[in-house]
Amino acid sequence: MSMKYFFVLLISIGVLYTSCFSQDFADDFCLCEKHPIASGVLNEERLLFIYLPNDYAKDTTNSFPVVYVSDAPATSNLYFDILRLHGLMNYVPQSIVVGLSSDDRNHHLNPEKGADKYLKFIKDEVIPFVDKTYRTESLKILAGHSLGGDFVIYSLLKDPDLFRAYITGSPGPIEPISKLIVNTEPLVTNQNYTFFYSSVGSNDFTDTISFRNFERQLKRKTMEEIDFYFHINQGEHHISNIAINFQNGIRQLFHDWQFQLPDTLDNQASEMLKAHYDHLENKLGYRPAIGEWEVIYPAMDKLARRGDFKNTIDILKYCIQLYPTSDQAHAFLAKAYFDTGNMELGKQYLNKSLELNPQNQFALQIKKMLEKQ
Repeated sequence: MSMKYFFVLLISIGVLYTSCFSQDFADDFCLCEKHPIASGVLNEERLLFIYLPNDYAKDTTNSFPVVYVSDAPATSNLYFDILRLHGLMNYVPQSIVVGLSSDDRNHHLNPEKGADKYLKFIKDEVIPFVDKTYRTESLKILAGHSLGGDFVIYSLLKDPDLFRAYITGSPGPIEPISKLIVNTEPLVTNQNYTFFYSSVGSNDFTDTISFRNFERQLKRKTMEEIDFYFHINQGEHHISNIAINFQNGIRQLFHDWQFQLPDTLDNQASEMLKAHYDHLENKLGYRPAIGEWEVIYPAMDKLARRGDFKNTIDILKYCIQLYPTSDQAHAFLAKAYFDTGNMELGKQYLNKSLELNPQNQFALQIKKMLEKQ
């Protein structure tokens, strides 16, 4: 390869590296709420792309974690779809996504240029606006890819307590990041738990040797424990790694999200459920709601299939503590008592279920079966 051709190749890679997310997109490209925000920090107007989870409008008492992502709307649609689908399966919590527009990304996301002001803009203007406008939990996650990934690393080093979790895909070039790490004070957080996930593709712009050097540098800079994950995704390149990195990062962060009922119980089912959510609260910084249909009823079903009616009743009584107006929980508890031969308590909970909802089909079926006896 001639030096001239090699030089042109380097320029081409550099242009692609910095501009692949800076293209303009039509206004209807984003199926979300768009909010212009006048920034005093940046001295310009910026556009926020707000994606709300499926359950946001169903229960106005619910609050949600917030995932802040760079390069909206080029990648924010993808990030939200990954979160939405995983949230529907209860693999991760349903979350709000805030997409930060990609305007002038080569300046604002670059640690050697405007990243300092952009981070201040997010901290002092974007986050307060989102918390005031929407029902948010304290759990905040920052995610970005390519130059957006550099900004995620910059944010961790400059203000490690601003976010609980950092997900960075295909960061690079690595050299400026390495310089930034070297010139940063040892990393200390005041949080009980901080999560960091990063990956590159084996065919990425960033070579795997530089990536592993970056991993060692960042870990050495950490005085307090941070939950670090670094991965090389074989066969993937800079673009294909966008979805893979974010999906794997979000799944790793919430790998213990679902309550798993063990084969044998050392304690009451409700106490084990409480202990699980105590752990999540300590890790994530907020106490997630225990879903009636997503968590309690699947556990109840497993217990009932095992013939463990003592714990079936225990977990349903706990469900009624959490959801005292749930006609379905009362109906299920009535059935559990009937199955154990406690007809008096069964009738009490059956009547309460029909009092709460005279059209509860499960309760009506139980009542009809009782009348036939």
